[in-house]
Amino acid sequence: MKLTRHGFGIILLGAMLSMSALASWSQSTGKPPASPSKSTQQTKAGGAVPSGMKLVTQMPASTAAKPYLFPKAVTRTLSNGLRVFVVSDSRQPLVAARLVLMSAGSRNDPVGKPGIANLAADLLTQGTATRSAQQIAEAIDFVGGSLNAGAGKDDTRLSVRVVKKDFNLGMDLLSDILLHPAFKKEEVDRRRQQALSGLQVQYSDPGYIAGAMLSRLLYGQNPYGYPGNGTPDSLRAIERDDLVHFRDDRYTPDQALLAFAGDISPDAAFAAAEKYLGAAVWPKREVAAQRSPASPPVQGLRVILVDKPDATQTQIRVGRPGIPRNNPDYIPLLVTNRIFGGGFNSRLSTEVRQKKGLTYGAYSSFASYQQAGDFSASTFTRTEATVEATKLVVDLIGKMSTGALDPKELDFARDYLAGVFPIQSETAENVASSILNVVQFDLPADYNDVYQQRILAVDPAQVKEIAGRYFDSNNLVLVLVGNVKAFGEALHKDFPQAKFEELPFDQVDLLTPDLRKPKVASVAATPESLERGKALITAAAEAAGGARLAKIESVEFHGKGEFITPQGTFPVETSVIVAFPDHIRAELTLPMAAIKTGFDGKSSWLQSPQGAMDLPPALNAENLRTIALTAGWGLFQQALEGKSEVKFIGEEEVESQKLLAAEWTSPAGPVKLYFDPATRMLVGARFRQTGLQGPAEVLDLWSDFKAVEGAQFPYKHTTYRDGAKSGGVTASSVQLNTKPDPTVFNKPK
Repeated sequence: MKLTRHGFGIILLGAMLSMSALASWSQSTGKPPASPSKSTQQTKAGGAVPSGMKLVTQMPASTAAKPYLFPKAVTRTLSNGLRVFVVSDSRQPLVAARLVLMSAGSRNDPVGKPGIANLAADLLTQGTATRSAQQIAEAIDFVGGSLNAGAGKDDTRLSVRVVKKDFNLGMDLLSDILLHPAFKKEEVDRRRQQALSGLQVQYSDPGYIAGAMLSRLLYGQNPYGYPGNGTPDSLRAIERDDLVHFRDDRYTPDQALLAFAGDISPDAAFAAAEKYLGAAVWPKREVAAQRSPASPPVQGLRVILVDKPDATQTQIRVGRPGIPRNNPDYIPLLVTNRIFGGGFNSRLSTEVRQKKGLTYGAYSSFASYQQAGDFSASTFTRTEATVEATKLVVDLIGKMSTGALDPKELDFARDYLAGVFPIQSETAENVASSILNVVQFDLPADYNDVYQQRILAVDPAQVKEIAGRYFDSNNLVLVLVGNVKAFGEALHKDFPQAKFEELPFDQVDLLTPDLRKPKVASVAATPESLERGKALITAAAEAAGGARLAKIESVEFHGKGEFITPQGTFPVETSVIVAFPDHIRAELTLPMAAIKTGFDGKSSWLQSPQGAMDLPPALNAENLRTIALTAGWGLFQQALEGKSEVKFIGEEEVESQKLLAAEWTSPAGPVKLYFDPATRMLVGARFRQTGLQGPAEVLDLWSDFKAVEGAQFPYKHTTYRDGAKSGGVTASSVQLNTKPDPTVFNKPK
């Protein structure tokens, strides 16, 4: 982030990078821990393994699962359609209630706006008509309870857990956040900005992109394939009215399930359900069932390569369509996948991690939802081992499809899954969830009662039949994110029958059909718009200093300000040197780190407490845009020399100011420029920034202009990212033509 008119861009991204660099260093090497040798094996306490003893990879022996009787539920349906289930257990004075809204999952998000279900659920605990977010938190914390809300693919879930004496308070809070969420604009903006900050980190993570792309490719236009937390563009488009409409349309009792578990009698539970969530407070309103379109079939091998030239390791995802949750094959498939990749001692982990040493981890899963599902295998490896690891994963899937297995594998998988079931049913919350799953996913009524027996009954013949049907290595989708130039050619040779596609990492768009960002449509140029744009930029250059601007070779300024994040506001000190037209060095001092970044005209770099590093070449254009927009002087110099043109757009309202807008095509893409209609000063710019943590819309506003040797410099800089204020700096000193040593722009050794 650079602290110039570009905003907090690269320097603050660097600050985040420096704080996580040490923790992620080992993964960045792409190398797994070395396998112990005979001479170096050590015990857990750090001593040497005794002579004659050898540590080997071995599946632990299985043990028979203890029978477990799942508790019975008493059920009743209220007049508004809400179905209520109660499991009484007085061993502890605790009561848990879980509410499932079956028509409010992310698959119910409006077309083109993924993220609404998640954001709406996230905001439920952030204020109601009568309680603030702080009051809600204090009320539940005071009694030592918990109150949560969140959305998944199929539903939105609310839960509360309290001791028995505080049950009425817990239900009052649950009812309040469900029926009276305020969705205050300031809370919407705050939580959206937090979500956007998280997405910026995710969009810089090759692992996240690989998984999200595989999901989109497997599901196509089926909403299960879209990211439930949305995308940066979709979140920015969500308004408060969208959340209110979703809540009013999708939070309905006839499509809801409520379970109580713990120290409560059925009569008391039904009475509480009627009081807090009955027809008197939550009227019946039917919602039409929403059927998702079918997922596209996978035919042959389809390989998507996402090129990230600076990557030192490759994220590998392999998948194909799966099954919905109520498919009769679910339990035998669960056992079969436990053998293949569902745990540390699975085939996938043993072969790829332990035997070959290609990764830290490899696993597989079958995600099963109400109407669809998918299979995915996941791992990562160092760049030079990409082809070997990818081929090994595909070969293991093919080997699994034969159904051949060691009896010990099946015994371990069955005993583990059956044995862990009682542990997964220990808490009242888990019991409530399991009860509701049976109803929501239309499972047999005795599903929980006979779960262990059905797991233990899976035999080799079933595994063989299931493996042959669901582990077809000839029809797969593969997504690889990494330095494609280093492994792409070899991968083509190893998979000659596959259909390959390739796209740059910074061009991924999870909403478009082809997963590529659409080309940004620029303002159409007309002779009139170009003429008015030329007049506007000429007037702005004259107001900023006129002929004096041509004599400015460099500018150096220092300042103090603040950096605003969802975690808090931090003070910053800045020092920036710009040498026109193509050199910059910036230093940012935060409480947690000091960051330096620069551009020497050919390459960009960043220095953090962990050392200096080269930045992706794509950021060079970002630097050139920053330099040109520093006080606007670089842009004015180009315009006066006829090296750039500006197209007039018209009047726009920007942060309550009516300004004149024009468009300039910078080296990094279109930039909307804003001019004060009275003074003609350039007072702001809006552009799309692609930094280390993904794309964001940046708005920089400049004010408090003061003359510096005859040129107007804005002493106050304010930056907005994705619609929310992210920081500001006030200059304390500005110097021109200081003749900086050219080496200050070079990457530190």
